[in-house]
Amino acid sequence: MLKSESKQIILSILGIAILIIAFVGISYAAFHTVLSSEENAISTGTISLQLSDNSDSVSIVNAMPISDEAGKKMVGYGNVYDFSVQTTLSKKTTLNYEISLEKLNSDQPILDNQNVRFYLQKQDGDDFVDTPITTVPQPFNPLTENSFLGTKKGDMVIYSGTFSNTTNIDQELSQKFRLRMWVSQDTIIDSVSRGFQVKLNVTAKAI
Repeated sequence: MLKSESKQIILSILGIAILIIAFVGISYAAFHTVLSSEENAISTGTISLQLSDNSDSVSIVNAMPISDEAGKKMVGYGNVYDFSVQTTLSKKTTLNYEISLEKLNSDQPILDNQNVRFYLQKQDGDDFVDTPITTVPQPFNPLTENSFLGTKKGDMVIYSGTFSNTTNIDQELSQKFRLRMWVSQDTIIDSVSRGFQVKLNVTAKAI
């Protein structure tokens, strides 16, 4: 078995910024997504994250905090963000992976972890279905210690999955995801501008 450090990879594909600005009792919320695509080689093959649409940003203007029920139903351009995890996996190999959110520092005041909601679904056939961790939309819940797969303490795991190649040849495998995010309904809006930034990471180990 390979040493854990040689099998662990962390990929960053996007930074997501939530900005709330209040003026005279009117709230303006904007979501901005910075996108990139990386491919990293490991001894068992490669794994990468790919953007699944052609947008370079996600923006919501003049939006008030909303309920979880409304957030889960958001549709259309600018309201959902699709991405996929892909791998070219060597024969007879299993790869365990985690998708996580890394909270980023900011020069401006930061929203409380409880004031944001994250909701992730995965594609199953023609539909997107709930994932075990975020069946109920979640606030930012940081790990208290590093995970077994190497997700860092302080990050939030939003999905745990497995790619398995049981054949005698290399295989290309992928899983598509849909992320929704919004400002919690109970967020108190005042005259202070606050932000919340996260980066999406994937940590993987071959077994």
